[in-house]
Amino acid sequence: MKVQNVNFLKYNANLNAGNISQPSFKGVQTLTHCNIGAMSEGIIGKVKVTKKNGQDAYLNVNKLIRILGSETYQLKTDKGEVIGEIELRINKAPEDYDRLEFPEDPSHVFVQYLRNYSRKGTPFHVEGLEEYKDIGTRLLQIAQRRSDEARCCGNIRLISKNESRAFYRKLGFTKEDMGPWGNPNQLYLPPEAKEPLSRLSGGL
Repeated sequence: MKVQNVNFLKYNANLNAGNISQPSFKGVQTLTHCNIGAMSEGIIGKVKVTKKNGQDAYLNVNKLIRILGSETYQLKTDKGEVIGEIELRINKAPEDYDRLEFPEDPSHVFVQYLRNYSRKGTPFHVEGLEEYKDIGTRLLQIAQRRSDEARCCGNIRLISKNESRAFYRKLGFTKEDMGPWGNPNQLYLPPEAKEPLSRLSGGL
């Protein structure tokens, strides 16, 4: 059974006048207690971020399911501006995986791309967007939540571009030894970095 986080609506109806007041949401629906994977496409809640001036802000999280099983999560303003987005894929170990010889579960979420469109000086910056902080952190926390939900043990892997490597290193990602034929830019989240990432900036 799919369970979604539900906000209760409070409204008044004036039947004599033939009018029904518009329902209004109480408080801010964050992703703190949501099962993100069980939720349908569309706006699934909000995340707290910080504007460049230090002021707190909440951005809407828009969920999209791509072909071939990829999932995209966008952080959007109330005006519909896309501030950042992440596309990920859940890679589960095959059923016949030899867990006796290789006990560590290789299941993981692979981040196909992560972008902050509001950050100046980056390749994907969109002119005219207000700048926000914590965008990459929140998107990776969403990836980590999906990894936990999919029983991938919170494992995350990604290919880092040169300009992003310092950011990922700061969050605890480290280079994965893939041998002489592996991608030297492939990073993974080691066990000791999983809880710190989930708690960073107050968590989801």
